[in-house]
Amino acid sequence: MRLFNQLKPIAISVSLFLAMTGGAAASETSYYSGKPWEVILHVPDAQNERPYCAFRTSLWETKAISIEKMIVAGDEMATALRVRKESWHLPDNQTTTVGAYTLIGMAEIPMKSIGKQELYSDVPAVPVLQYNIVIGAMLDSVLAARQPQPLTIKFSGDEPLWTVPELDRFQAFEMNDAFKRCGLDLRGLHSKTKQDDSSQEVTSPFGAASPAGHPPGQPSAGAQPLAAPSDWEFYTRDEDWGHTCFAQTHHGIVMVGFKGSPGKGLVGFVSSLFSGDTRATWHVDDKPAYVSDGGESDYFGWHEFGQLPTELLDQMSTGNELAVTGAKGERVVVSLDGAAEAISRFETCWPRPRRPTRPRGQLSEP
Repeated sequence: MRLFNQLKPIAISVSLFLAMTGGAAASETSYYSGKPWEVILHVPDAQNERPYCAFRTSLWETKAISIEKMIVAGDEMATALRVRKESWHLPDNQTTTVGAYTLIGMAEIPMKSIGKQELYSDVPAVPVLQYNIVIGAMLDSVLAARQPQPLTIKFSGDEPLWTVPELDRFQAFEMNDAFKRCGLDLRGLHSKTKQDDSSQEVTSPFGAASPAGHPPGQPSAGAQPLAAPSDWEFYTRDEDWGHTCFAQTHHGIVMVGFKGSPGKGLVGFVSSLFSGDTRATWHVDDKPAYVSDGGESDYFGWHEFGQLPTELLDQMSTGNELAVTGAKGERVVVSLDGAAEAISRFETCWPRPRRPTRPRGQLSEP
């Protein structure tokens, strides 16, 4: 058994209700629970506070470092840093500078005391973009694909250095994925809040008069259909073997996706469903099904299935559901609503091999 099997995160999102200072309540949903970091979605009870995704230390009981992402005006994603220690007695509303060692050198972050025990980086004089770049460099350093780095925080006063040990590559991959999923849910929460607010307003989609030549109910020739909402995402990473493209989605704690590198065949992957070597059937709606042998990846920790045909991507682009079924009856079904965009970007990033490998087996529906 690999060492980091012992360190796999608790991926199930569990709602926790925590007592906050002043008696207010907030819900926290866990996306990753481990050491030395955790990922949570924090939804405050107070209406004047923003929800945020936090990449937070779980190493110490009496102090914490939290890198937080939230949505601000204009639907812009902003990043903030929060540092807390129970034994501090900070002066009110005083500013200081906190340094963080990253891959690109020392990043200096202006912060302000927002209580006796807490520093926060939301200083109005500093542009949001500057915070996003500087604090983003901290996060990129901790989650670096090739070699995750420890995080060391340096204070201006006599507070000693705080050092968080580095993650292994599997942990870094899982936490990066968890933080992305938290960000998607944060976007969804924000959209729902805006929709609920706007539903109270009396508005109209029409001006004083409808445009001539376009009667109600008939869209103009140049109008584009709205894209279907989707939980599928596309991204790229530079791995040990080179540039790699990914398209993936989640169904509960199970992740299903594909990866490809230039010159290599299509590989499907599934996490948190199979154990040991297995054989799985990949099946879109009533289209032909494909069988592939798979095993646990020593690099990523999920189960990988090679020898999948590129025709499967074509089926997914126009299909409704993708089902992956194991030889022992394990099964996951994911929606393909809106997945075409992620698949299109995946195929652009990963050119299909000239001579695609044929699948080991092909099953036809009766």
